[in-house]
Amino acid sequence: MREELIRQVYESIYDIYLHGSEQVAHSLKEDEELKHFSREQTQLIKVIDSYPETTMKEIAEILGVHKTGVSNKVKKLVEGGYLEYRKGPDHKSKYVAVTEKGHEVVERIEAINVTRWRTLFAGEFTEEELEDLYGKLFRISKRFKKEEDEK
Repeated sequence: MREELIRQVYESIYDIYLHGSEQVAHSLKEDEELKHFSREQTQLIKVIDSYPETTMKEIAEILGVHKTGVSNKVKKLVEGGYLEYRKGPDHKSKYVAVTEKGHEVVERIEAINVTRWRTLFAGEFTEEELEDLYGKLFRISKRFKKEEDEK
């Protein structure tokens, strides 16, 4: 494969991620309850919701940040009633879990995301084109997961 083509694909995906995250963050600011959430907090609560019984160290690794940065954000979300600390099965480790209030916020974030992306795609893609795009993105995601599992 041509290196320039790979670079263009990578840069396009990265650009979509950056601009998409920014636009969704603006949409979240229009929601009364979510307007006080930072972009990092919304990402954090979604990661914790997606990976239950995850330790602070694992969360930091998933997000690619330092554990101290995660700890401060988690603490604020715990204080707000969106997350809670739980003891691991060994009673030594501690992990973070999403509360019922937190699950409601995750659902609202998802609804805002879907609405924003639906608006973005409307008139630009047919349903078949979106299915094709999803299939290709799924293959990329599957490849990343396979490489992670092999580590």
